[in-house]
Amino acid sequence: MYTLGELADFINAEVIGDELLNITGLASSTNAQKNQLTYISSAKYKSDLINSMAGAVILTKDLLDDCPTNALVVDNVYLAFAKISHYFKQQPTHLNGIHTSAKINSQNIANSCTIGEGVVIGKNCTIGANTTIEQGVSIANNASIQANVTILQNSIIGNNVVISAGVVIGSEGFGNALDSQSRWHSIAHLGNVMIGNDVTIGANTVIDRGTLEDTQIHSGVRLDNLVHIAHNVILGANTAIAAGVTIGGSAILGKRCQVGGGAVIASHMCLADDVVVTGASTVDKHLSSGHYTGFTSISTHSNWKRSQFWLLKLDKIAKYLNITPKNLKRK
Repeated sequence: MYTLGELADFINAEVIGDELLNITGLASSTNAQKNQLTYISSAKYKSDLINSMAGAVILTKDLLDDCPTNALVVDNVYLAFAKISHYFKQQPTHLNGIHTSAKINSQNIANSCTIGEGVVIGKNCTIGANTTIEQGVSIANNASIQANVTILQNSIIGNNVVISAGVVIGSEGFGNALDSQSRWHSIAHLGNVMIGNDVTIGANTVIDRGTLEDTQIHSGVRLDNLVHIAHNVILGANTAIAAGVTIGGSAILGKRCQVGGGAVIASHMCLADDVVVTGASTVDKHLSSGHYTGFTSISTHSNWKRSQFWLLKLDKIAKYLNITPKNLKRK
């Protein structure tokens, strides 16, 4: 816990309001409470600022008039948030063997496992050799966890989950902020990973923890090998993801989606229920229900944008010119 004045000193911010306010953690602008700090990076999120219940907000001077609470005023909000996030990061406890506080209701645990403080493991679970489970992790009943799996702190795993060899759950997400000298500053990811019931996770898949909220894998999801799920992603129930898929941060997939091998879903994209994406496609826009395919040869970005503009209009152009397969003449 830090006072608002102490946090201001950490990031060289101007305090507007109560310097002695105790701040217990960070939270998103929509979920922050009276003893939590949040941030607003631009006027795009002004409505979130106006309605925020946070104890304090990191923002720029031009947003002060819309701030209903205490503020830390800075020039670079995202950089300030990156720096301050590390003061609230829980450090992992490194140990060998099984911590005395762990509650394990299963017998089939390999001797070479490392199980941290406060871990809870349900009935009929199997945990393979050299698996590491950090502090605060909760695993429900009937889990099958193979060798060399790493489950990082505070992850929550439901019933009947199968986790294949080499999987990493709860790894740090990829978030960085640039300073004025073009140096990167990493953002500490303070959220968790929540995995529902009857989920299968293929070998060497990686699921990042959320930045402030949780990454969510809902019940019935099937993940193939070598899938990467970035921070804050939400996968709806019974969605299936084939091998080699990359899903960018904060993307949201609805229920029963199917994504073919090697596809890429860009950050912040939203896919409705029952969307099907063909393998190797790139998803760079929101999708309503349907079957989608999208890939073109690589080119400079400016050329690609011009080509894509006309490519998406070819059907309308053909109709306008009355071009059909029947009236096309062969050379």
